[in-house]
Amino acid sequence: MLIRKKPVAKRVGTKAVNPFLELFAGTNFTGTSRRLRGSLGIRNLTSVGLNNTIESLRFTTAAGLTGTVVLFEGTGYSGDFVKFNPTASIPDLSVLNFDNQASSLVVSSLALSDAEIATIQESGTDLAEVLRKIRAARARRGGRRGR
Repeated sequence: MLIRKKPVAKRVGTKAVNPFLELFAGTNFTGTSRRLRGSLGIRNLTSVGLNNTIESLRFTTAAGLTGTVVLFEGTGYSGDFVKFNPTASIPDLSVLNFDNQASSLVVSSLALSDAEIATIQESGTDLAEVLRKIRAARARRGGRRGR
C-alpha cells in the first residue's frame, strides 16, 4: 500500500538587503528616482542617469544596523562630499548646498569615518578592495582590544 503524504508548506523568508537608498531628481522625494540596495559604489552617476540631478534622498537600514551614504561632487569619488547615516531623509539637498552636485556615490553597510572616506577618495577606483581593507583593519583593532 502506498501512503501519500500531504505536501508541507515551507515558509520562505526573504532577507532584507542592507542598506537601502532612494535617490530623487526632485525635491521632496519627487521626480525620477532610483532605488539602490546593498553596499556599492557608482564611480559615475551618468551611468544610472543621475549625474548632477539628485535633489532629495532617503537612506535606511534594518533596525540596529549601521551604514553610510556618501555623495561626491566629482566622478571617481572625488571632490567635496556629504555623508549620511541611517534613517537620513533629506527632502531638499539645497539645504546642504549639494543639490544637483553629486557625480559619484558610495553606499556602505559600514559606518564610515571621514578618514575612511579619504581613503576611498585616494583610491578612486577599487571600492570593494578599500572596503575589504577597512573591515580587516577594524578586525585587527578589535582583536588587540580584547588582549
